[in-house]
Amino acid sequence: MTEPLVCNHTEITQELFREGAKAQLNQKYNRMAAKVALALLAALAVLAVLMRLMSGDFASLGFELIIFALVLGWIRIALPRVECKRAYQAFESRCGGFTGREVSFFEDHLLVEPETGESVSVAYEDITDVQETQHTLTLTYGGGTVLLDKEGFSQGSAAEARALLSAQ
Repeated sequence: MTEPLVCNHTEITQELFREGAKAQLNQKYNRMAAKVALALLAALAVLAVLMRLMSGDFASLGFELIIFALVLGWIRIALPRVECKRAYQAFESRCGGFTGREVSFFEDHLLVEPETGESVSVAYEDITDVQETQHTLTLTYGGGTVLLDKEGFSQGSAAEARALLSAQ
């Protein structure tokens, strides 16, 4: 086997996990919030028409608007936080508490070696999404996600890792 071009060691803490997962969860919950918002708007429109036909009084629509805002706030703020915490606990449980991993970047693939000893090789062409935050680089592929601490590069840098990924 050839020598790796870039190496990273990441100790995945809950804060790092949350930061890396936030972008993915935001995409998921933005779609969900949009669908729920449309459904609630349709329900409010039907309610407004019914209220107009029955009594002509729209005063009680204020309560429905408050419920509408609370539901959307829960979907966009509370639900991602709860799911992220639950996902991190599941991750820790799967890893048996070993949250460190070495990731080595080669010419055409990367090798993820968790402390549990079960290494995974991922071809760059199998990586479907790369997201970057202030402290993390998150790589998504068919079989899962690789979270990298941008400060964890012992050989090379995050920019070199991105260059390897984009060259494919």
